[in-house]
Amino acid sequence: PKYDLKTRKCIGAEALVRWESKELGFLPPGKFIPLFESNGFITQLDFYNLEHVMEFQRDAKRKGLPVLPISVNQSRQHMREEGYLQRVQELVDVYSTDGIELELTETAFDVLGEALRVHSLDIVQRLHGMGFSIDMDDFGSGYSDLSLLNQLPLDVMKIDRSMLLASEGSERMQTVLRQMIELGHALGMKVICEGIETEEQEQLLIACGCEYGQGFLYGKPMRRADYENFLRAHA
Repeated sequence: PKYDLKTRKCIGAEALVRWESKELGFLPPGKFIPLFESNGFITQLDFYNLEHVMEFQRDAKRKGLPVLPISVNQSRQHMREEGYLQRVQELVDVYSTDGIELELTETAFDVLGEALRVHSLDIVQRLHGMGFSIDMDDFGSGYSDLSLLNQLPLDVMKIDRSMLLASEGSERMQTVLRQMIELGHALGMKVICEGIETEEQEQLLIACGCEYGQGFLYGKPMRRADYENFLRAHA
């Protein structure tokens, strides 16, 4: 779940993937996502996840539940995938883009060759044109290409947890964090910080002007049915 830091109300969620293997048991993403990225299966997983989220939003509307934005990660491999936009459009035609955010990382544009970079930027522009909100995930976790803030139609800036941890006990990093949040707001983006686990971290973010948060302080990953009940209680 994602929360308003001041009201503690749920304002959305992120769709995560876990693998329950009969042979290997319960596997967190770090155990299988790198494998899927190396063998190309990640693109199929992304589409599986995206369709399930679009279906959930359609069913939530029918059930009278709040249709709060849910973000879905999209791998950088889609930037090279033939027929990617057509396949996404087919899902949009069946469901809709209502309440769907696509999360991209800066590494999606850290590609070889200017032509492929321009192609990747065009893909994101067209996804935005379909009606998807676009999130920049893990912002501040590495080398941040600020030119992307001008080239991409970004709606949400997601600040990486590493920035929050670095800001604890460091006035210098708190200044960096505060300026990053102000930059996001000045560019018309919602700003959310990931990985909040303590009330002290929450108060630090509020003091820096951050509006939204995500992390174990508010809620852990949950199954679909549990999230429906969660929505009824916290939205």
